[in-house]
Amino acid sequence: MRVLDLKDKSFWRLLIAYGLPIAFQNLIFNSFSLVDNVLVGGLGDANIAAVGVANKLCFIFAVFLFGINSGSNIFSAQFWGKKDIAGVRKVLGLSLIIGLSISVPFTIAGVFAPHIIVDIFSDDPLVIREGAIYLGIVAWTFPINAVSAAFAIQSRGVGRAKVPLIASAIALTTNGFLDYIMIYGKLGLPAMGVKGAAIATLLSKILEFTVILGITYGKKYELAARFSDFKGYNSAFLRHYISPVTPVIINELLWSVGVTVYTYFYGVLGTEAVATVQILDVINGIFLSLFMGLGNAAGAIIGNLIGAEEEDRARVYAKRILVVGIGLGIIVSILLVLFAPLFLSFFNISAATREICRITIRVYALYMVPRILNMIIIVGVCRGGGDTVFAAVIDVGAPWLIGIPMAYLGVRVFRFPVYYVIAMIMVEELVKTIIGSIRVLSGKWLHNLVRNIDTGTGELNPEAEVI
Repeated sequence: MRVLDLKDKSFWRLLIAYGLPIAFQNLIFNSFSLVDNVLVGGLGDANIAAVGVANKLCFIFAVFLFGINSGSNIFSAQFWGKKDIAGVRKVLGLSLIIGLSISVPFTIAGVFAPHIIVDIFSDDPLVIREGAIYLGIVAWTFPINAVSAAFAIQSRGVGRAKVPLIASAIALTTNGFLDYIMIYGKLGLPAMGVKGAAIATLLSKILEFTVILGITYGKKYELAARFSDFKGYNSAFLRHYISPVTPVIINELLWSVGVTVYTYFYGVLGTEAVATVQILDVINGIFLSLFMGLGNAAGAIIGNLIGAEEEDRARVYAKRILVVGIGLGIIVSILLVLFAPLFLSFFNISAATREICRITIRVYALYMVPRILNMIIIVGVCRGGGDTVFAAVIDVGAPWLIGIPMAYLGVRVFRFPVYYVIAMIMVEELVKTIIGSIRVLSGKWLHNLVRNIDTGTGELNPEAEVI
């Protein structure tokens, strides 16, 4: 097989079947933030900044969950490649146990100490007050998200990516409607502002949880596990699981904390800088959604191929997906520059913030291709291939060794405006791309983690319906 054989129909079938549902789900996930920020944006810069800083704890928890489930999905995908349903369900059980355990301290911190957390990122009293109100309510979504994320991400590994897509689409629609009536006081409700946005998010997450479990168990899909499926973890299974998954969890935790440190430096630059980054992260997330799908699809496809012991094909597909990522990345960076002004028009922001956003968009566009390649390399190729230690080293090392020192220099030493600071921070993306590409080309990332794991017989459920 040739890497540049882009006429390979089986490759495109797999990429579309896995990638599109995941891309659309990521688009919907990012649209949650867009809807909240656009509707909250009508209340002014301080309220946008309040939601942004409050969401930093949500971001760290979400990334932690992604680490748990992304690491677990390595096994789900490879077990699915060898059609071992018992193994898939055991992995799901561990994801649920760890995710729910981690959600407890995050929920307690968000509900009982929101002012302390928000105060870390802003000196503005209005931002702190409104941010604490928002966080105190949204923190109740953490245990709900722990369950939803486990089922959503593991669904991708077994080829059921449409299930979380449907759940997220329903939740987004509900969130937008509830945001509008609760923030501004429509249909007889009082205007609740930021508090209304938080309540809308909580209710929407409960609905998403209900839909994803309802479909999975109603259709008797592969993840419709019973409590008995979560028993019988022997030491050999746990050892095989912990070894590659732990680096992913540590990776996501340290990476998220490192990236959150950037918010501290943006806060030093003022509320306008924080609002700018919050707005552009949301807009940029919309454009990056496709490539989050591409990275996750790469991980699922490569994991399935490795589990089925088609290792040569997995290596070729890994390189081919990178080629596709470069081409699409160039197109999307151009679209970002062209359409970002349209998105900016949705926000009720000051002229100064709007001008800063306009300049900063070009920085985001400039770094679009390396950011996309890093998603494919780290989340897709390396994790899908079980090369989690290498992925953790470059993904954690870059922000702590390059990004944070650059942020310090830009803010504390040179006192640059926020767009120059962001340009300096994103040098880390270039470094990760170079090192990661060398790893992919070497082929050393490929590890079959499930070849010697015996979990018992796992027959496909003949009653499971296709959705």
